[in-house]
Amino acid sequence: MKPLPKPVLDARTVYATCISKARPAKTKERLKGLEDLVAAAAADYERAAAAGALHTLGHLKNQPDGDEEDATANKDLTGCYTSRMARKRSVGRTLYEQLLAAAKGLCPLCGHGYANTLDHNLPKATYPLLAVTPANLVPACLTCNHAKGEDAPASASEQTLHPYFDDITSHAWLAARLTAPPEPGVFFYVDPHPDWTPILTARVKQHFRTFKLGKLYSAQVGTELAALNDYLRGKPYAAIVDELQHRAASHGNRNTWQAALYRALAASPWYVRSGYLNEWDD
Repeated sequence: MKPLPKPVLDARTVYATCISKARPAKTKERLKGLEDLVAAAAADYERAAAAGALHTLGHLKNQPDGDEEDATANKDLTGCYTSRMARKRSVGRTLYEQLLAAAKGLCPLCGHGYANTLDHNLPKATYPLLAVTPANLVPACLTCNHAKGEDAPASASEQTLHPYFDDITSHAWLAARLTAPPEPGVFFYVDPHPDWTPILTARVKQHFRTFKLGKLYSAQVGTELAALNDYLRGKPYAAIVDELQHRAASHGNRNTWQAALYRALAASPWYVRSGYLNEWDD
């Protein structure tokens, strides 16, 4: 999980671009009539996201309720994203790629996968007015995008972390725990910082669960340790500790799974004395 700069793209401008070639004329006229609502919804969204209060945006929900005109407008709004922004060679595709490029290839939601799509932080099916709002579009890997699906928070504690508005990199909160033989393994978990509020703690844990980060990170450990264990063979205890601490500190983000892993290894007398000689199945 890593923070990203908030997009500089203006929500109204993005929307206007996406609807500029809408057809037929009736559809374009209908979308043009929604422009002020889209701009106002984007402003509401940014204020709520900055305050960690996206759960308060119920007034922006616009699900079809049997009214044919509303249902048509909602379909047109979501189509602005699927047909006029995400689709290759569409009028808004350059904007899509600009948002995606901000991640520099790394999914900010898990900090591990390749960011090759945009995730709607609040789902477009439920919040069609936010379908092309830049601050609601987060670069993500396909796995993270699918993991969150159409979920929307019903309370402050149910919100996952938002890369544009949440930065918790000042504290080391991702931790790892080692288990000794007969089944040596590494398990990752959230270790809340004492300065965190209960809501922030709940949100970080919600993020960890939603994107299944414990399983994701544990699955990477085996390959990492295979090379590391060979490298450590024959080295004295103090040299091993120094090497592990150096590797932990060498990661610019202290909350990568690698940094958490090396901190746990360095703090384990069992691993430093003989654990690195064991076979690891993670």
